[in-house]
Amino acid sequence: MRVSTISIYKQATYQLGRLTSDLNEANEVVSTNLKISSASDDPSGMNQVLTINSHLAALDQYQVNVDQAQNVLSTAETALDSMADQLAEMKLMCSSLANASASYQERSNAAESMLVYLDGLLDLANTDAYGGYVFGGDDNQTTPFTLDDDDNPTRVTYNGSSDAVSISTSQNTTISLDCCGCDLFYEDEIIVDTTNNKIVFTEDPGTGDDNIITMEATIVSGTYSKEELAAVVEDTLNEASEERGYGIVYEVKYDEATNTFSMGTDASNDIPMSVTFEAIQTETVRVSNLESNGNYFEDMEIDIINKTALTKYTPEPEGTEPLTFTYTVDGTWAVSNDPGYGFPTEIAANGETLEIDVDDDGETDILVDLNGAPALGDTVSFDIVEGYENASILPDLGFKRETVALETVTSNFEVGSYFFAIAGETDTIDFTETLLDQGGTSVQLTAVIEPGTYSDPESYAAAVEKALETASADNGNRVNYSVLYDEQTKSFTISEDTDTGQQLESFDLLFSSGTNADSSAARTLGFNAEDVSSGPLQGEEATWSIWDTIFDLKEALEGDDVDGIQRAMTRLENHFESLTSSISTVGTIYDTTTTTEVTISDSDLTLTTQRATVRDADTVEAIMVLKSTQTVYEAALSSTSSVMGLSLVDYM
Repeated sequence: MRVSTISIYKQATYQLGRLTSDLNEANEVVSTNLKISSASDDPSGMNQVLTINSHLAALDQYQVNVDQAQNVLSTAETALDSMADQLAEMKLMCSSLANASASYQERSNAAESMLVYLDGLLDLANTDAYGGYVFGGDDNQTTPFTLDDDDNPTRVTYNGSSDAVSISTSQNTTISLDCCGCDLFYEDEIIVDTTNNKIVFTEDPGTGDDNIITMEATIVSGTYSKEELAAVVEDTLNEASEERGYGIVYEVKYDEATNTFSMGTDASNDIPMSVTFEAIQTETVRVSNLESNGNYFEDMEIDIINKTALTKYTPEPEGTEPLTFTYTVDGTWAVSNDPGYGFPTEIAANGETLEIDVDDDGETDILVDLNGAPALGDTVSFDIVEGYENASILPDLGFKRETVALETVTSNFEVGSYFFAIAGETDTIDFTETLLDQGGTSVQLTAVIEPGTYSDPESYAAAVEKALETASADNGNRVNYSVLYDEQTKSFTISEDTDTGQQLESFDLLFSSGTNADSSAARTLGFNAEDVSSGPLQGEEATWSIWDTIFDLKEALEGDDVDGIQRAMTRLENHFESLTSSISTVGTIYDTTTTTEVTISDSDLTLTTQRATVRDADTVEAIMVLKSTQTVYEAALSSTSSVMGLSLVDYM
């Protein structure tokens, strides 16, 4: 059978095309070193390659996240280190300024430097890195800390988030950077010691000065969370009241949502009672400007043994005429600048101590430890100045002033002899009541006093009491009230009757905000037309922050308040320890990112190897295939050339 020339040509062309394609593919494999370049090469293999590429891209992003985290953490650590250094400087400064050798002027000058420290710490707290603020939490585009007044600041506000920044380091793993300023610079615990362990409070049953009891309770020293502090203050108040007072049961609570403390009673006391908590300063005495020209007195110390004996003060301003003792050739101390104690011209020396008896009772009132033997002409001088002691815990609870925690509602001014309850004009009392241990405040209730004229206060008090109880009963609370008239003060008091009925946590008389304020009986009862509450006292927000300490320290330095300076020292120590702990935590997190970085690198290597196994060509094999393909291609060209070169003449 004869094959036509055209068929041979087509077959040869097809075979050459196929061989050319094989040769191109072999060349591409050798040149790219890839055996899979497209899905057509190996659909299953390409799917594996794409999956691996996706995982590698994710690892690249995780590495970027780790780099960012390490940048933030290293910046945070540097800033916290600098803040700890500044706190250490402030502690050292406080130590010297709380010493008797410091003068009023030195403390006043130091007060001015507090704003410098404040600005420095604020700048560090507002450190930025990687396009955001380090200590702003996950809201790192807003300046985290701002002053209320740039020229005369009294408060620092945190504007950041309470949620820490978290970074993804794998599909199922995140790392929290734990750099929220609200955690780092605001304490959750407070140290209670001799600088802030007192509560002075007065229980007054309203029956005359002879029955008023003032007590000073001491809290056990220790470190407390806010919840623990509320509990220990409550226990301390109850123990003091039980021992010396009327046995009132106090309740002190901490509200985490508002960050505030409240102080009140459980309303179980039978006697109408007002309680006043006092944040007061007690007058005392101190010495300052302790100086000496002695060569061996560098570590000289002074101690007031008996403060009550120091009733005379050296002239102001301090340093003008300090009380001075000069060591004489006779081995005694010559006295000069006596402020009025009547010292003898010379007092006896006693080794390396200077013992001063200011009231001539034979007992040492001031002891100066020279820490060295005196020599002829050596002098010791110091000022005796008025001072204050204030160790109240109230400021730490958010109570900055003298306050009343819970009291019977007592009218403001004297009432008359006749009382009129005029319907629609002076016959209503709007109020709310909160039941003890049941939570929530009732809706507004309205007590309606039976209209009429009452010729004596007792009958009017009974009508008001009945109206309150009727309104409470109609609401389902069934609280019994006690409305009493005091003949001595010519005033009314309103409280609950704890012998019967439900007990109250508090009640509010809505003389101004009630819906029936226009017909209120406030004036008739002797009240100003303002709302009155019997509830527990709510303190201001209790923020134990670095910033609060600086402002309080500034105030103590300005007021020459040595106790306040010592109180600030305790708080500075607490802040310093917290920052040191935070630095350690940041370092631990950084170590975690380093470990994560190694894991990412190992995973990258594993995936890259897997991809190479699936996608990359064997170079030796690829070259051999290329040479083999070239040989076949060349042979095909040669044979095709021979075949295609035949003509019809060759068959004649």
